[in-house]
Amino acid sequence: MQEDGNIAGLRTSQALARLEAALVRLEAAAALKTDAAGTVNALRDDNVRLERDRAQLAAKLDDAEARAERLRLANQDVAGRLVKIMERVRRLSPPGAAPGDEEGRS
Repeated sequence: MQEDGNIAGLRTSQALARLEAALVRLEAAAALKTDAAGTVNALRDDNVRLERDRAQLAAKLDDAEARAERLRLANQDVAGRLVKIMERVRRLSPPGAAPGDEEGRS
């Protein structure tokens, strides 16, 4: 009968060892899940920040593009005015006068 007691004790020890191993695995899994949840939350926070940054950059880009268009139009306007002024100067200059000619000045 003592042999039965030893077998029962051995089985109990083995069961306890398996239980302890299962608990260790469970704790490791819980820690991984906690880490994963933290990582997911951190990624969500990063995503929100990146979306906010993207929106700000998109607004700045829109502003820059609008300013570039205004500058392009102003440049066209100034270029047109310069062409008109140069045409007037040519019409008012005496025929055959070279640019920078000092004859007409006193």
